[in-house]
Amino acid sequence: MNEVLKTMAKRSSARAYTDEKLTDNEIKALITAALQAPTARNMQEVHVSVVDGDNPILKEIDTLCKSGMIANSPDEETKARIESNPNNFYYGAPTVFILSADKDFKWSKLDSGIAAENISLAAESLGLGSLIIGIIDDTLRGEKKDYFAKVLHFPENFEFAIAVAAGHKNTEKEPHKIDFDKSVSFV
Repeated sequence: MNEVLKTMAKRSSARAYTDEKLTDNEIKALITAALQAPTARNMQEVHVSVVDGDNPILKEIDTLCKSGMIANSPDEETKARIESNPNNFYYGAPTVFILSADKDFKWSKLDSGIAAENISLAAESLGLGSLIIGIIDDTLRGEKKDYFAKVLHFPENFEFAIAVAAGHKNTEKEPHKIDFDKSVSFV
């Protein structure tokens, strides 16, 4: 099996990271992977905002995200689970890549997802862990979307698409099992 397929086969979502920061070379490699992702009509409309895990903006996003989840929780049990969860949305990763894209281009969300997958696979190939994040979507598109767009340096007319946390894993997790019979049809 070739190296790309091996990387895909062993990658899983990391939800625990060490305190070790990523090196400039690791960050540059992950950004490069994102920017090398294909885009519809070669628009290259995906923008990457690199945020240090200690940046207070991440705590602000996390607090708003959790408060929105609590406010919209269907029952008290779910509400209590959210309130007692000690993890932030990026599980303490030392770096978060927040991808934004042109809000008027039909394929921006898809293109951003491809870039996120490139970051994730590149992280795995470098011996790092990653987590693709969508849970902050309502927060970054909500009442304070213009504020977050400014603080995160989104280009004009861009909006949040998806995020990826990355860092040195502090846990091991088996990749999910695949079921060809359930998930594949030959027509």
